Amino acid sequence: MSVHDGRREPVAIIGAGCRLPGAPTVDAFWEILGAGVDTIAPMSAERRALDLLKSINDSAHRQPDDREGGFVDGIDAFDAHFFEMSPYEAVRLDPQQRLLLETVWEAVEDAGLTPRQLAGSMTGAYTCCFVSHYWDLLTTAGMTDMHALLGASRYSVAAGRIAHLLDLRGPALGTEATCASSLAAVHLATQAIQNGEIEMAIVGGVNLLLCRELDMGAAEAGLLSPTGRCRFGDDAADGFVRAEGAVTVVLKPLSKALADGDRIYATILGSSMTSNGRQGQSLTDTGTGGQEDMLRVAYRAAGADPGNLDYVEAHGPGTTEGDTAELGALSRFLRTEFERVGRPLDQRCVVGSAKSNVGHLEVAAGLAGLLKTALALHNRVIPSTLHVRTPHRVLDEEGCPIELALEARPWPERGRPAMAGVTALGTYGMNAHVVLTEAPPRNTEAAPAHHDEQPMVLPLSARDPNALRQLASAYADTVDKAERPADVCFSAGTRRTPHNLRLAVSGSNPTALAEQLRDFGSGGRATFPLGKDLKLTGEPRVVFVFPGQGSQWTGMGRELMAGNAVFAERMAECDLAVCEELGWSVIDRLRSDEPMTTLDVIQPSLWAMQVSLAAVWRSWGVEPDLVIGHSMGECAAAATAGALSVRDAAAVVCRRSTLMAAFPGEGAMWSVQLTETEAQAAIGAHTDVVSVGAVNSDHSTMLSGDAEVLLGIIESLRARGVFCRQVRARFASHSPHVEPLLPKVVAAVGDIRPVAGQVPIHSTALDHRVDGSGFGAEYWATNLRSPVRFANAVRGALTEHPNTVFIEVSAHPVLTVSIDDVIEAVGADAVALPSLHRDSPEVPSLHASLGTAYTRGCDPDWRQVNQGRYVPLPSYPWQRRRYWADPALQEQVATAVDAAISARDRVQTVDSLTRDMRLQLAAVLSMSPDLIDPTAPLSFSGVDSLLAAKLRSRMKQELDLHIPLRDFLSSRSLSDIATQAHRASAQDS
Repeated sequence: MSVHDGRREPVAIIGAGCRLPGAPTVDAFWEILGAGVDTIAPMSAERRALDLLKSINDSAHRQPDDREGGFVDGIDAFDAHFFEMSPYEAVRLDPQQRLLLETVWEAVEDAGLTPRQLAGSMTGAYTCCFVSHYWDLLTTAGMTDMHALLGASRYSVAAGRIAHLLDLRGPALGTEATCASSLAAVHLATQAIQNGEIEMAIVGGVNLLLCRELDMGAAEAGLLSPTGRCRFGDDAADGFVRAEGAVTVVLKPLSKALADGDRIYATILGSSMTSNGRQGQSLTDTGTGGQEDMLRVAYRAAGADPGNLDYVEAHGPGTTEGDTAELGALSRFLRTEFERVGRPLDQRCVVGSAKSNVGHLEVAAGLAGLLKTALALHNRVIPSTLHVRTPHRVLDEEGCPIELALEARPWPERGRPAMAGVTALGTYGMNAHVVLTEAPPRNTEAAPAHHDEQPMVLPLSARDPNALRQLASAYADTVDKAERPADVCFSAGTRRTPHNLRLAVSGSNPTALAEQLRDFGSGGRATFPLGKDLKLTGEPRVVFVFPGQGSQWTGMGRELMAGNAVFAERMAECDLAVCEELGWSVIDRLRSDEPMTTLDVIQPSLWAMQVSLAAVWRSWGVEPDLVIGHSMGECAAAATAGALSVRDAAAVVCRRSTLMAAFPGEGAMWSVQLTETEAQAAIGAHTDVVSVGAVNSDHSTMLSGDAEVLLGIIESLRARGVFCRQVRARFASHSPHVEPLLPKVVAAVGDIRPVAGQVPIHSTALDHRVDGSGFGAEYWATNLRSPVRFANAVRGALTEHPNTVFIEVSAHPVLTVSIDDVIEAVGADAVALPSLHRDSPEVPSLHASLGTAYTRGCDPDWRQVNQGRYVPLPSYPWQRRRYWADPALQEQVATAVDAAISARDRVQTVDSLTRDMRLQLAAVLSMSPDLIDPTAPLSFSGVDSLLAAKLRSRMKQELDLHIPLRDFLSSRSLSDIATQAHRASAQDS
């Protein structure tokens, strides 16, 4: 058991989500509390249409339709697509569970957690829901099946649904203690954390008013207020008003929350649950003795002195009996405690109730009170309690230590941490109380320095295009208001889930970021294009490409050496290796304004740049699955792959370039817009002195060899209108020109010791995949003489994995055009990205390509990209659609699908069979066929094991197709299954 100052470790409330009357967000809830807003209102016409009692038993109406209460808008709508749920399942899911799913996600986001962090963790899910009247509607509509059974008949399933959604491995427990349910759930979760049973907990409660039968029962018992307001603390209080909503909180050990830099609303010191036993005259009598027991146990368990209590969020039902009992018990308990510590009566404990703002949420009431109190502690303001004309007589008793806050007031400063309690009382004598204190000061460790002009990249993602645009607009406002925009970028990368649709924007100041975000949000074009739907393309393959010469420029590397520790460290290592070989410093040459003109300077310098840039990419979490080197670029590729040590790779590039620089004779290299076959034909009889030195794409070839002979070939080609460009090189690599040098190369690098690398290498000299263990002396002679089969290397990578991100690791893009040409020829879903650009700021250039890589499915380690600390961010913008048990609507869909099935083409082709299978799936899912993508995996349509069984049965019955159940549960699409079924049918016939 962990301890804290001699007590069990406190538990931090690090995240919250809510949907409450008049308050769809946590911020909105605090706004109505702070402003003293009453959200009770008549039931709207739209809401009356959802009244289940009217649907189930119209003759049972005994109350008018204009009743008042705390209502939540849009309870019939849900973002099923986000939760990968089929419309079929969504319409059978109790709207209470839908609300819980959304507020759970919001709370997790608010806590700065991601499903990846939670997956497999010992995190508990604790939930409480009210009676599922939605099940009655499903029954009446004839829509009961296993999905309905799991979705609406058992409210305890909600905890398991949350655990499944987030892959939580702790307890998944549904609690039921009437109006104390949600606070009881908090108690159980807190104890489990303090006992070391779980690492974290997600606690949620929800209540919806879907049937008026309970209204009638409460009204007949005299519990409902005739005035439609909860007047807790008023001497003439006449009952409560029913309300609905959902609240979820995320709990975590305080020490862990502080270590992780979490935002903490408040801290739970301890809690209690007790029962009144036989202290009341009946089961439902309010027992004051039981409530005093509850308070004593809670503060003893918390190790907290109740004599220091500042505020109590009461159960506060606003009933005559209930208020008298609760206020009386609290007054007696605190009077004794205040006398014990000598606390004067002018320092009374304030008592209040959120029910005066939003009504009585019943099973979720305890969590609503907990959230209110946590926000009050966080903001150091005690909100007012509404509708009090004459304070309750208990408050007027002599020596009463408690009072109401009739106006919002600052939290009292008393030279000690603020402390509060929250109470929830159950109908049958169940009592629960939670002791809270203010969060300790946030880690005072200095935040990373922020400069007005600081390169930043902000990653966003969503599961729907409209959601992504709305999110971009919300982030624009957040960036504008941020004290440190870098913190927003850091938090967006490290504390949000990367979804399948992505956007990234970069800039050096908040104005640049916000402008791009607003442009995208309004439908314009952002700096980075919207990436492909990663659910369809899958995880990309990353290929690092290292060019030969041509990318150098004066000033390259200076910005990164000054501002990127990884680059500087790797460059220093390369510099030492080159200095040992050649006696001069690469770093000094990079800092010099003297142009690089000789091979023995250019090649070692470019090699050091490439190796250091590769280290930066890898430090950002972008790891290569394959490396490709072009000519001399294979030295950097070998070092990056681990086939050569930095010292051995430096030895190869330094010694070889020294030999090349001293080599006599005049050679030349020309890039021509010809195929390899056309280039060979152009060389004709001159193969003894001219060669195809490189094939970069289907229509880009390098000719290399004798300068004079080449000039004649080029003149002939230009006369035919062929594009030709001379490469700045006196040394004609990859041609007969270099053959006299090869033995010297072998002798010069005979002491290197290659090993099998950690990353595969596609050798452009050998034209096949290698592990690098053969990169000895002979290989580097072959590399110098053989043609560079670059196009084949790119084509091979695309053949294996069409969704590839090629990153050219160089000081300036030399090969991206050639890569794009091959991508276009192959028709692959790939992209080629540069690292730096000549004479351009280096970090922004890298950020731009990193952002595009992110939109293509790469998941960088954003902690290494953006420096900052966690700050709250906008929550996910739900894209809700209506899902309600409407038999007429279900019948309309079924009729439309049946008509389409009847009109289908009887001549079976793959396309027609795919259409038929799509119709059958639409019938099973009760949705329009137009909403089903036949090329996407069936799981994207929400097909689970239950629906797969129905689909298999329908395929057999309607289409005479015998398809194994496993095919419907795999990652295959309808198109794939239809193709296989059509092929099997053709073979049988």
